[in-house]
Amino acid sequence: MRIGRIFDIDIHVSKALVLLIIVLLITGRGGKFTAVFFIFFIHEAAHVIAARLLNLKVNEIELLPFGGAVKIQSFFENNPAHEIIVAVSGPLSNILLLLLYFSGIQLGWLSTRMPNPDFVNINLMIAGLNLLPALPLDGGRILRAVLSRQMNIERATKIASGMGLLLALVLATAGLYGLYYRVFNYFLFVLSGFMVYSAVRERRNATYVMLRDITYKKEALLREGSMPIRNIAVLSSLPLKDVVRKFVPQRYHYIQVLDEQLKELGTLNESEVVNGLLDFGAHASVGRLFRKR
Repeated sequence: MRIGRIFDIDIHVSKALVLLIIVLLITGRGGKFTAVFFIFFIHEAAHVIAARLLNLKVNEIELLPFGGAVKIQSFFENNPAHEIIVAVSGPLSNILLLLLYFSGIQLGWLSTRMPNPDFVNINLMIAGLNLLPALPLDGGRILRAVLSRQMNIERATKIASGMGLLLALVLATAGLYGLYYRVFNYFLFVLSGFMVYSAVRERRNATYVMLRDITYKKEALLREGSMPIRNIAVLSSLPLKDVVRKFVPQRYHYIQVLDEQLKELGTLNESEVVNGLLDFGAHASVGRLFRKR
């Protein structure tokens, strides 16, 4: 649901957040709405500021029940350092809000003498929850960025999204455990459903993220003029799709191709493998590229 546009950035509110707001109103906790919305907005604004400082173009902000999603035009997922900086800026903004809030009370800038428990708890919940290493949370993006330094970004995305599904299972189990003792916590079930939906979506986009990585590296190499290289040795019978899955972000790959006796047949670069993938299909062996020559 689009609610406006600020600085050429579309602001959307997810249906899940609208449902959460309705639940808060029905349960007599409507007073939390302003605080929740304000804190979510500051959290996402921090992501936007971090992205802008890195010269990344932001197209859209979507406010979700327990954070949000900043849609960035640039392929920031393919730059681990950028993804970590953008991800950590959200929880950091919640901690900064609390520090400013408590400082305002101590210095007398705020009329209240006692901290508002709702404001404190919501900030702590959003910061703590988002630091968990599970996609789509900020901590999951940090985990993916760390993993992608050592493995293909598709695999890193699937591992981080798998952690999201595991977290959803833990939350749902905790909710059912509460029901057993006649304690109904709707928050756990709403959060669990949100995690399943978002983790599955991230998992489905994993291959697309990997293909974007290949495009991003070509553009980055042409733009910057240099990039670190990484060497890989593979058997000539290995399908091209499995070769591509061994590529990691921020590295240009050279592939040493060996036969079954481990005798070197030749060397291919990353661009040749990608072109071979387009020409012959994902299941063609890497050895076929030498016949193309």
